[in-house]
Amino acid sequence: MNPSISVIIPSFNSACWVADAVETALAQTFAASQIIVVDDGSTDQTRQVLEPYLAKGVEYVYQPNSGVAVARNSGVSRATGELVAFLDADDVWHPRKLEIQAATLLARPECLMLGTATFDWPGIVPAVDVDDTLPRAVCWRDLVIKNYFTTSSVLVRRSALSAAGEGPFDPELRGPEDYDLWLRVSELGPVINLPIQLTGYRTVAGSLGRQARTMEAGVGRILQKLSERGAWSARGDAMLCRKAHAFHRYWSAYMYRESGERGIALRRLIQSLAEYPLPFARTEVRMPWARVKLLATLMMGKAV
Repeated sequence: MNPSISVIIPSFNSACWVADAVETALAQTFAASQIIVVDDGSTDQTRQVLEPYLAKGVEYVYQPNSGVAVARNSGVSRATGELVAFLDADDVWHPRKLEIQAATLLARPECLMLGTATFDWPGIVPAVDVDDTLPRAVCWRDLVIKNYFTTSSVLVRRSALSAAGEGPFDPELRGPEDYDLWLRVSELGPVINLPIQLTGYRTVAGSLGRQARTMEAGVGRILQKLSERGAWSARGDAMLCRKAHAFHRYWSAYMYRESGERGIALRRLIQSLAEYPLPFARTEVRMPWARVKLLATLMMGKAV
């Protein structure tokens, strides 16, 4: 028997994009049983843009501006499906996304969450071939170093969201609230990724400096929460803890470098190397010896 799926779309001042997201949710070859758009206090034309979709069964929920975590939590509290899919208002889906994901989870009842690869949007929606494509497990030891899931790609069992607790999204986190949830779900059971481009991801311009500070504080809090709930000690791996903190500082250094704040970037990078001098795996960084190369760039004062 096919599972029921609830789709949750948080939206804040996304009137120029949200219709595209809703259209791709409605156009799925495996129809969702519920599509919920949570308007997080938009001051643009979001409500008017969504009005034509109410007759098509889309649920519209308005809340005072409280952040994307609260918006997603509001959607989760209204979800009735066995599975819950998240779709950001500026992203889109391949028409077969839910079909392929639902079949994958149906065949793997032990798996709690499934993500997909992405494609650039706006752009060409790629053709997909699932015949010889196997899902890739994302173990907790890997996920605690780096987030391997794109929010708009995730399909998760609603029972896992309930078991993960905390809302399920932590409203105190602004930026990496999704990563925090994926870690808590992965502590409960297997999570996997499909290396198939089923999610269209849109890069939206913003303040890189502000993003760097928000993400640095957020991931720092996530690592602290892992310590508070005994996640490191339960696995008896102090070096993994050091590596996770070092990767966090490296990624912060990269973001600060991109925003032009070289001094902060250099400090974070030196802290990263001091905490964990071993090289990161190739699955974790974009190039071999990534930190050494970033250090050379910062020391030589090359343009970003």
